[in-house]
Amino acid sequence: MADTDAETSTTEYSNALIPESDDSSETDSAIGGLTYASSTTSAPSDVYASVEEFGRTYHGYKAGKYVLPNDESERDRLDLQHMLFTISCDGALNFAPIDKPKRVLDIATGTGIWAMEFAEQHPDARVTGTDLSPIQPNYVPVNCEFEIADAEDAWNFGRPFDYIHGRALLTCFADPRSIIQKAYDALAPGGYLELQDGLFPFQFMDPQPPPTHPVRVFLEQVAACGKMIGRPWDNVQHYRKWMQEIGFEAVEEKRLYWPCGPWAKGEKMKKLGIYFLEDMKHAFEPVGMKMLVKVLGWQEERAKEYILNEVMPCLGQKKLYMYETVLFVYGRKPLHAPQVTAPEA
Repeated sequence: MADTDAETSTTEYSNALIPESDDSSETDSAIGGLTYASSTTSAPSDVYASVEEFGRTYHGYKAGKYVLPNDESERDRLDLQHMLFTISCDGALNFAPIDKPKRVLDIATGTGIWAMEFAEQHPDARVTGTDLSPIQPNYVPVNCEFEIADAEDAWNFGRPFDYIHGRALLTCFADPRSIIQKAYDALAPGGYLELQDGLFPFQFMDPQPPPTHPVRVFLEQVAACGKMIGRPWDNVQHYRKWMQEIGFEAVEEKRLYWPCGPWAKGEKMKKLGIYFLEDMKHAFEPVGMKMLVKVLGWQEERAKEYILNEVMPCLGQKKLYMYETVLFVYGRKPLHAPQVTAPEA
């Protein structure tokens, strides 16, 4: 399978993304713990602090590393995104063929919804979720815990994991390959890493929008900004290759698709389209404000007017057949691989 999807022809998606005709109509828990990874890097007050910008709040711990906010509106969006993933997978939380994992790690866990559901489905597993933001609930399954930690720092978990999961990470890391290497080192022999992520920039079915279309221009601007700040958003295409290079075996890649808007045929695809459009409606403004103001130096008023008055009205418009290709990539650490043991945190 090719490592990049950027030049794939429209015909490849004919069975998954089929626009409808123009006249179609739209239709028990316990108190969990929350810790921060290292007392030498940050005080608890820093971990729970927040930064306010553009009328939104962002993580205070290592402020500025992650582009999206962490307020209630963003938490709702992340939970909506969880629904997108689970609907795509017909309710499954993973594709990796794991068997009774005992220790599980969810990096960049967000609201922790995946970690909590996985813990409920695997009561014999101990599930740890890590994130920069303390936005996880206080009441969680007894076998689930959360830590405030930066996955780009050294991993000091002490004991190896049987399964490591990461989802929607495309905006998170300057060097995703190094994260895959850390996951490999932190796995027990025979353990699995699974990454669930989307290709960026998004693609379009025919008829292609012109180069001047506001949504297409906006996506190109955001992609350029990601490269300018040293955190490019187009690395998902390399996950499979990097996993193979690092030493994972039995690496598999599965591709699913999210239409943006209710234009695709079929009840499931239409539902995904409605949810993904709502997801993007809540993501475009905070992403655009961060990138256009902080990276390109636009005035805040100009950026807000551009996003709200030029870009957003075009998002989801009729005959704009935008979609995201979502990759599920997983691989197994060889049984004979030497185990790297980190010191206990």
